[in-house]
Amino acid sequence: MDVIHFTSAATDPLKGFGSSGASFLPLAQGQGNSHISCLHLERDGKIQAPSISHSAALFCIHGCLSVKTPFPETQINLHTGMGAVFSPNEPYTLKSETGAILLIVESQELTAHARGISTPQKVAGATWPSDSMSA
Repeated sequence: MDVIHFTSAATDPLKGFGSSGASFLPLAQGQGNSHISCLHLERDGKIQAPSISHSAALFCIHGCLSVKTPFPETQINLHTGMGAVFSPNEPYTLKSETGAILLIVESQELTAHARGISTPQKVAGATWPSDSMSA
């Protein structure tokens, strides 16, 4: 067993990709160009043009960030417990006003599983155990 720490202190500043306030750490590699990594975005951290040579699944594990796509022009806020799957060559940008931590899975091809795709019926009233239940 290999123990992996992906705290902020373990990451390296991300250079390139139009980034600022971003740090990165590769976590694991698989067969056929599969990679799992961690991205830390500081307050007002951003990545203007992440690598899009692979499919990518982004999972927000802490904080909140905005994801923008140009075609079609869309913006969505990902909060802790949310994610998005991008096809190869699908451009997007990332920005966090408050800071965020993401796990990133990259592979030649990824497809969101039907059970994982958010629908209004699935997420209406959904809470995490840490959410306050009192009004």
